[in-house]
Amino acid sequence: MIEEILKKFNIGGELVEVTKTGSGNINKTYVLSVKGNDGIIKKYLLQQINTKVFSEPYKLMKNIEGVTSYLKKQLIKNGDTKHKVLEVIKTRDGKPLCYVTNESDTREYYRMYDYIDNAISYDCSFDSNVVFCTGKAFGNFQRLLEHYPMDKLEETIKGFHDTKERYNKLIYDIKIDPEGRALEVSREIVFILMREDSYSQITSELNAGEIPLRVTHNDTKVNNVMINKDINDYLAVIDLDTVMPGSMLYDYGDGIRSTASTASEDETNLDKVQLDMDLFKSYTDGYMSEMADHLTYEEVSLMGESIRIITLELAIRFLNDYINGDTYFKINYDKHNLDRARNQIKLVQEIENKLDEINKYIVDSYNKYITKGRPKIKI
Repeated sequence: MIEEILKKFNIGGELVEVTKTGSGNINKTYVLSVKGNDGIIKKYLLQQINTKVFSEPYKLMKNIEGVTSYLKKQLIKNGDTKHKVLEVIKTRDGKPLCYVTNESDTREYYRMYDYIDNAISYDCSFDSNVVFCTGKAFGNFQRLLEHYPMDKLEETIKGFHDTKERYNKLIYDIKIDPEGRALEVSREIVFILMREDSYSQITSELNAGEIPLRVTHNDTKVNNVMINKDINDYLAVIDLDTVMPGSMLYDYGDGIRSTASTASEDETNLDKVQLDMDLFKSYTDGYMSEMADHLTYEEVSLMGESIRIITLELAIRFLNDYINGDTYFKINYDKHNLDRARNQIKLVQEIENKLDEINKYIVDSYNKYITKGRPKIKI
C-alpha cells in the first residue's frame, strides 16, 4: 500500500524503509526512506489525514500550502537561514495530496512533506530553554504571518475556540444526560457554571474589532516545535492542520496551559498539577521576544486571562465528552475523560491563585522586549 501511494507523489527512487511514528493523536504518520537514482537516501514524512476530524482535506491543504509558501518567502526576504518551514511534496499531477480506495471502498487521503533532519521534538519539557524556544517559535510564526491575507484562510474546524459555544453545548448535553453521568460530576459542573461570564470574553473582543484577527496555529504545544540540536534554538513549527483565523490569545493561552503545567493532562494525583511559574516566564519571554512590538494594548491586557479561559475550555470539552459517553477523545479507561477534566479544573485553580503575579510578569516581559518608540505599559 505504501509503495502504491509513494508512486503518486512527484519523487523518484526506491523505497528502502518505512517506520510508523507514535507521535500525534489524529493522523497516521510514517517516515519513508527513499533511495534516489543517485544512490542517496532521502527521508520523507507521509501522513494519512483523519477525515473524521478534517472532513474537507483539500481545504486543509489549501491553508497549509498558502501559509508555508508565505513563510518561506518571509524567511528568504529576511535572510533567515537558521529556521525552516514544512515543505509540501506535490503529487505527479500537481495536487497537494492523493487518495487511495481501501477495502471498505472508502477514500483514504495522504500528504507528504520533506523530512526535517537534525531536529528533535519533546512530548513535554521542563527545560526552561526548550520552553523559551517554544514560545519564541510560535511568536515568530505569528509575527511573520501578521500581514497574511485572511481571506485566503479557511476555517477547517468551525468554532474551534468559541468557548461560549462549547459551554452552551455542555449545558445542553447536561440536560439530556445521555449516559446518566451528570449527577456524578455535579461538583465539576458547578465549577464550570460559576465562571460563565468569562467564556465569551475573547470572542466578543474579536467580533467587536477590539483585538485583531490573526493567523493562529491553535495547537501550540512543545511537541509541535522542532528544536535544532546543534545550536539549541527552534528549527521549525510543525503540525499546521489547525491553522485558522483567530486571536493570538488562543495560541498564547494554550501555549502556557500545555507547557507550564507540572503534570500531564491525565495525571490523577491532583497535588502534582501546578503552574510552574519559571516555565510560564520562559515561554512568555520567548513569545514576547518576537511579538512585543506587534501586540496591541488590548491583547497584552488579556494575555493572563487567556490562559485561564483556554484551560477552562479544555476542562469543558473533557467533561462534555465524559457526559456524552466518550465519543470524541480517545480514552484508555472508563473515567479517563473525567480525570482529564478534573486535572484541568485543578490547573484553572492554580492559574486563578497566581493571576496577579501572571499579569504583572506579562507586562514586565512586554516592557522588556519592546523597542524604542513604543510606550511601556504602567501597572
